[in-house]
Amino acid sequence: MARYEKTLTLAHDAGNLFELVSDIRRYPEFIRWIRTMTVSDVHEVDGAWHGLGEAQVGFRGFSERFATRVVADPERLTIRASLVRGPFRYLDNHWSFHRLESGETRIDFTIEYEFRNFMLKMLARNNLDLAVRKIMEAFIAEADRRYARTTQLI
Repeated sequence: MARYEKTLTLAHDAGNLFELVSDIRRYPEFIRWIRTMTVSDVHEVDGAWHGLGEAQVGFRGFSERFATRVVADPERLTIRASLVRGPFRYLDNHWSFHRLESGETRIDFTIEYEFRNFMLKMLARNNLDLAVRKIMEAFIAEADRRYARTTQLI
């Protein structure tokens, strides 16, 4: 099983960043690999948003569909997505947003996954850093667009 962790600090409000990442319906607008996203089974439990996100993604000639159970907790500023079905044997993704005294936000991002398909496993292994970087750049650019800042990914 592969695990990837990334921590970064952005000059955006933690609440705004939480809102951006938890707004999974809009991912196809700014993450080019996500072709479609549907959200269903939406409900609230103890103030946290729960839903089923079903995405169709395309990358380097591959096209796959997968579904995750998403729990977004605005009080704790955390988002977790776990596998329901798709090309993965296992998938768990966690975001947490921490307000800093400077007004910036520290983001802790973790993803653990394992693909069923050997080809996808090799593709992911060889391109994981690039893929995560491109996804983070897409979120940062969208945050800058929505919340009027300019951020550089380090």
